[in-house]
Amino acid sequence: MTATQPPSIADHEPAAGSRATGQAPVHRGILSRALLRQEFTLILVIVVIGLAAFTRNHAFLSGDNVLELFRSSVIYFVMACGAALLTIGGGLDFSVGGVFTLGALSTSLLLVRNVPWPLAVLFGVVVGALVGIVNHLIITYWHVPPIIATLGTFFVLLGLDTQVSQGDDVLPLPDAFTKLGQGDVLGIPDVILYAVVVGVVCWFILEHTRFGVNVRALGGNRQAAIQNGLRVVRLDLALYAIAGATGALAGIIYTARVGAGQVQAGGATTTLNVVTAVLIGGVSLFGGLGSITGVAFGALLLSTVDNALVVAHVPPDDNNIIVGAILVGAVGIDHLRRKRLYRRG
Repeated sequence: MTATQPPSIADHEPAAGSRATGQAPVHRGILSRALLRQEFTLILVIVVIGLAAFTRNHAFLSGDNVLELFRSSVIYFVMACGAALLTIGGGLDFSVGGVFTLGALSTSLLLVRNVPWPLAVLFGVVVGALVGIVNHLIITYWHVPPIIATLGTFFVLLGLDTQVSQGDDVLPLPDAFTKLGQGDVLGIPDVILYAVVVGVVCWFILEHTRFGVNVRALGGNRQAAIQNGLRVVRLDLALYAIAGATGALAGIIYTARVGAGQVQAGGATTTLNVVTAVLIGGVSLFGGLGSITGVAFGALLLSTVDNALVVAHVPPDDNNIIVGAILVGAVGIDHLRRKRLYRRG
């Protein structure tokens, strides 16, 4: 065996505890891979924040507060699922905060006109997908950089949202619709179940379909993807449409929860929180890398920070400082972990 070759399990006699089965080295390998994942860092940060908040106020770990923590992460997560797929594929969307509001208002305006809620919800999601398609067309055929194109769309949507609603919240909404966001199943809020469904679907698409393989290939090396015959334009179109659809769906879920189509919902803060959840979750801005599970923990981390500040009676003005520090710290730790992994390889 040369000095550069790592020893294999067969080169060593099993330890006493694993002599019969040889499972201990395998378990250690699984544990090592788990520790190298972005999710582990996020779980660690969430636990540290939770313990710090618990020392300030024991109510943080109460059942009601934990449910509220998950419930408040739903909106970020649903939006981040589509945004993550797009970013992994090499795209970028800063218009999601405006799409969030437009999807909510579009659905609400139909509901107050007695349109059945399934059709109203479908319409709102389609509107979001159409905004994504418009973003794609601007980027692809006008050759506008994604960050500029989607920021431009975001500001257009802010004005459009105000015009559509005439600057007023849309209400009252029918009970059949609001029950979708305010009910629960066995004590679990419906909105959490919606997020689980969206997350599982996006996870399956990314990890277990040819579409997901093509998305990673596109984000990893666009030129190589083109040379290998991938239909890049169609793939980009689908990704921007998905990002728009999930952005609008999140707005609709939020509207069902609060019982009104709110003009001031969404906006720049929502956009930045979604982008932060995606990046904290381990999705690379350069494309090709990322996971839906990482994004889930990224959204949960943002929700934990907001919740911990309230429970610990920390002034709201400190929110941005803490979120920014956590963002830098989480990404920095992940960079060091990846660097160590590559050096070992």
